Amino acid sequence: MTPALFLPPGSGPDAPYPPRAGCAVEPLVLAAAFYPALEAAILGATHSLNLAFRILDPDTKTRSPEATAAGLATWGELLADAAHRGLTVRLLLSDFEPTLGQRLHADSWRTWKTLHALTRDAHETHMQVLVVQHEGELGGLFRHLARLPVWFFARRTLASLAADAFIPGLSPWRRPTSWRHLPRLWPATYHQKFAVVDGHTAFVGGLDIDERRWDDRRHRRRVGDSWHDLSARVTGPVVADFHQHFCRLWEMESERLPQRLKDWMAGEAPDIVFTPCTPAPAPPASGNARVQLVRTQSRRNPVAWAVGPIRRITEIEEAHRRLINSAETILYIEAQFFRLRRVARWIVKRARQCPALQVIILLPNAPEEVAFDGDRRAPHRHGEWLQMRAIRHLRRRIPRRVGLFSLAQQQRARPDEIAEYEEGRGVGFGSGMIHVHSKLLIADDHSALISSANINGRSFRWDTETGFLWHEPGAVGAFRDALWHDLLQRDSIAPETALDSWREQAVANAARKPEERQGFIVPHQITKARAFARPSWFVPDDLV
Repeated sequence: MTPALFLPPGSGPDAPYPPRAGCAVEPLVLAAAFYPALEAAILGATHSLNLAFRILDPDTKTRSPEATAAGLATWGELLADAAHRGLTVRLLLSDFEPTLGQRLHADSWRTWKTLHALTRDAHETHMQVLVVQHEGELGGLFRHLARLPVWFFARRTLASLAADAFIPGLSPWRRPTSWRHLPRLWPATYHQKFAVVDGHTAFVGGLDIDERRWDDRRHRRRVGDSWHDLSARVTGPVVADFHQHFCRLWEMESERLPQRLKDWMAGEAPDIVFTPCTPAPAPPASGNARVQLVRTQSRRNPVAWAVGPIRRITEIEEAHRRLINSAETILYIEAQFFRLRRVARWIVKRARQCPALQVIILLPNAPEEVAFDGDRRAPHRHGEWLQMRAIRHLRRRIPRRVGLFSLAQQQRARPDEIAEYEEGRGVGFGSGMIHVHSKLLIADDHSALISSANINGRSFRWDTETGFLWHEPGAVGAFRDALWHDLLQRDSIAPETALDSWREQAVANAARKPEERQGFIVPHQITKARAFARPSWFVPDDLV
């Protein structure tokens, strides 16, 4: 085992959890594997479900045979069934900035309203939904400067909504004196995606619950809907750490939400009952893996000129550095964003220490909002500029030892799809691009990092993120080989020539008709990304 892989444990809530032996990890690649596995676990639960997601749409269809047999067609019905069976269901659901992120804010509160409506006849403690707004607010100076622009924007938004729309965060702007209201703006968020079932099984990774994220190994959805991602099922003693981590967040946020609702809704705030979440005993050993929970957490910055929160726990950033430094022959990365030049520097330093190291990086062809929504605003262009800067560092210093790739569908895009999406890089090489949303690093065949965190300042310093380091020689290599088999549709790849194999196949696929490709990999369109990228001195690096 690489001694430096795991973070040294300590005492207190801000210290790293210790690595736990005797665990088992089962990667669940794509929602087609993850959703049915979590559904079956929920249906088999006997006393508690602790869920922490950025997005959980109760209208998402269930996919497991167990849910079908039980007559449960949606995730709302699935969770309501658990509450009616007497389980304590706790959902820690991310809230979003209500003025500038109105649609996502409304979706979170629609989930809250729907789940409570479905469990109206269950005991009030059996369905508890905490819609959590990160404590890292914008500083008072910027809030004062934003008062009138935000007022105009909020009033315009309200004018376009139905009168009975349930959007608590916009309630202050409905009042006659709303122009006096000092806006509270939240640039940080809860970005984690994990669940703990009965205190003995955890599901952790990058997948939220909605129809947008659903895809299977064929990737034959329409352009703009295909999605590559993963989470993992974890059992063994480390599950007690995930349970305790959830409980700490639950206790902290259950104190903050009632006051926030009171501020937003005055005397109309609903009564909400939350019960304490208490630590659970560690489950018995279940496998041969060593697993360590890692986190990102931040806290409110009290200064008037704060543009974001203060870092508090940066374990995921350190886990990336340690995982990179444990690789000797192959470093494989799947990332939604690769926007930190210091991570590129860690890779270059390690490559110089290990002459045989090959680096394979799988990225989306473009950010989702750019590729499929046509969004060309400054934050997205600045984010692409940060990514191009990090990629340039790699390509200049280890050009022959690093490869950058994306995923494309094996079906030709229609003319109307090409017209709509090609400029934003949602269509490339004649087909729709598969959006890469996974957050995965694999070092050789011995260690991996699976989390909710992107490789950017937001995930490393601002947002609340959760993941784990996994050390299990052989099993990690088998997972990597199975993953590559699905992506490349090849039986085997020799480790010593892995990068050359990826390059040759990606270049060949780019030249083929989509329906004649082997696998899904194509070259990442760096030239087009570079043309889109623009630095913005008004966008904080950690915001994107």
